[in-house]
Order: sequence, then structure tokens, then C-alpha cells
Amino acid sequence: MPRVALLLLLSLPVPARAAPPPGEPPPLPPPVPRLVISEIQANPLLHDDRAGEFVEVVNLAKEPVRLADLTLLLPSGVRAVPVRPAAPLLHAGEVVLLTPLGAQPGEAAVKGMRLPNDAGRLELFWRQTRVDVAQWHKKAPWPKPVPGQALERVRPGQDGESGRAWRRSASVLHGVEHASPGRVEWPCAEVKGTALEGKCATLPKNRTPQRCRLTRNADRQPSLPRSLPRILRERLAFLAVA
Repeated sequence: MPRVALLLLLSLPVPARAAPPPGEPPPLPPPVPRLVISEIQANPLLHDDRAGEFVEVVNLAKEPVRLADLTLLLPSGVRAVPVRPAAPLLHAGEVVLLTPLGAQPGEAAVKGMRLPNDAGRLELFWRQTRVDVAQWHKKAPWPKPVPGQALERVRPGQDGESGRAWRRSASVLHGVEHASPGRVEWPCAEVKGTALEGKCATLPKNRTPQRCRLTRNADRQPSLPRSLPRILRERLAFLAVA
């Protein structure tokens, strides 16, 4: 292209973006998704903390959520974003495990994630909006922390800052630990209008209410265990307080 023509082209004004028609409201921001912290393992028994700790998050919204839009405010005060997820999206009605390593399917790594054993607080953010809080404590009404036992959300609509919103998991994992990573079970009445509603079956009258079950990678593969003496000490401690 000749130099004169190029200079004329560069001197032309850049067209402005088309303004919305007068009186038309600006586009609405996307709705805040309903995300729930459904389970916390703060004190694994057979794994190193980096390999055994997890925070389970369920997407109750009917639209997928980008994991890159999530942030955890850790008990240490550090804000951490999931990295290296197995899949970039958390689809409607699915569960993801936020872990320090994120080494297995269905997990997303959260660098620097450390959960105190006896008491702690997590805040979950979507973009700049806080969508859920999870808190645990060694004092009543919270369930007493026990090595190897995760805490499960009793119902998705309960306040995660309340001790009555949590129970110790009864599901046996690896024969000794009690946790259900990747598996959620709530009463069907509690998930109406959410992405989990379709996972509930209708039962005849006068029957026990059906519970919604969501399962994904429920049994994680065991990582390298701790040293044998340490495992024995922790098992004895587990039996002493169970």
C-alpha cells in the first residue's frame, strides 16, 4: 500500500460503538448462581492434609458456572481461586471437590488451601458476590470435630454459619474414614426449583420421603498414607473420641 494512502487510512476517525436506542434499559447482569458448600473434610485420617482435605461445592443453579469465577476466602484470610480443574465448568446439578492438589477427576486445585481441624470459616464467592458460608467449631451446637470424619450440610437451605446446619458424615470411606466426597443426599422437598429437582423420584403416599441423591466420583483413590506409627496413633485417637 502506498505511504500516502496508508496515512490517509490511519487519519480516518474510528467509528464509535452504537449506543442503545433511547429509552431502552441496559442489559441485565447475569443472575447470581446458587452454590452450596455441602461437605468439608478438615482433618483426614489416612491421608496427608494436602491429599485428604476437601471442600465440596454443589451447583443448584440451572446454568453452568465457570470455576474460574469462584473464590474461596480461607480461614487464614487468603483469597484463593481454583486452578487446574479437570473441567472448566461446573454444570447444573453437579458437584466439584476443591482440594489442595486437585489431582483426581472431579477436583479443582486451590493453592494454599489449609483447613484448621477444630474451628474455621470458609466463604465462597462467585465473582464479587458472596454466595455461601461454611463454619465449624469444637463447641456446641456444632458437631464435635473427630479425626477422619467430614462434616455434611444437613439441608441446602440452612445457614452455614449455624452449628445445626452440619452433621458428622456417616458414610464409611476406605474402611476407617467417614466422608462422602462427590456424593450428596438431601430431602427432595429441600431441592424443589433447583437443578437437583429432577433427581428425585415420586413415591406413593404414606411412604418415607424420597431423598435426592447426587453421585460423582464418590470414592476417591487413596493417596500415599502417612507413616504407620502416625496412622496407629490417629486411629487410637479416633476410637477414643468416637
